[in-house]
Amino acid sequence: MSRLFNAACKPNTIVMRSIFLGLAILLFTSATFAQGEFSGGFKAGLNFNNIDGPAETADEVFESNIGFHIGASFVYSFTDLIGVKAELMYSQKGTQYTYDGPSYFTFYTTNTGTPIFATGNRNSDISVSNSYIDIPVLLYYKVGRLEFEAGVNAGFLIGSSGSGGITFSGATQAGTPVPRFTTGVDYGYINGERGVNAIQGSSTITLNTLQSFLPESIDAYYESADNDKNKYKSLDFGWNAGVAFFLNEGLFVGVRGNFGLSDITNEEQDLSPVSLAPGNRYQTRNDEDRNISIQASVGFRF
Repeated sequence: MSRLFNAACKPNTIVMRSIFLGLAILLFTSATFAQGEFSGGFKAGLNFNNIDGPAETADEVFESNIGFHIGASFVYSFTDLIGVKAELMYSQKGTQYTYDGPSYFTFYTTNTGTPIFATGNRNSDISVSNSYIDIPVLLYYKVGRLEFEAGVNAGFLIGSSGSGGITFSGATQAGTPVPRFTTGVDYGYINGERGVNAIQGSSTITLNTLQSFLPESIDAYYESADNDKNKYKSLDFGWNAGVAFFLNEGLFVGVRGNFGLSDITNEEQDLSPVSLAPGNRYQTRNDEDRNISIQASVGFRF
């Protein structure tokens, strides 16, 4: 998967510089223009999303999905041409995640919940939807009916889910064949159930002479590293840039890019889909995954 950002400094440093730059813009413009006027409005529209990060193999693919956004805007005009605006938005982001290649699967015995590990081929197809309260702060400049904007954004994760399915076939490490089966995924990434408790429906299968659950549906941390972290972090930071076209004095249509600067996944719970670590531990990935979103909006300014 292509990397849209290749920053030379640490993400936290980039985030802090972005915040300071946004504050500097506000302070400068406030000092430069002593008088202005307030106005407000609302907007809504579609998000075309992806998560930008390194794929572990060619078998792992992140593709775009569609969400929506809706919220209110608060505008302070310094002059007829320039001003600053802040928004309070509900915004859905995420990705369509697929993996089709060599992998593993974990089963749990019905009597004690002991894990049994199998290797084989896994086909995962999961739509990830992360809901944020976004607070963008932008400086804008008008040219005729066009309004250009740029600034920074802070996002607070309030919901995170995944839906789809996993198909697996292979054999246990002791050699018991595992016939091809499919389990649905109904992931709740915020405090989802873990391990055997994440089974949401099942039949049984005999593996290594032991009765084991064959899951029909699973929660987010059915396979989980040994910690209480969630996969997605609660805070996100990024740049915003876009343009709006005013059809009249109030009604406008616009497009905006939201380009993430911070890693949205917790390394401690970002599992490799390819293989297990020695001792049948889940391998985690020290990479950076960032939100990318293009918004198409219609709105009204009072």
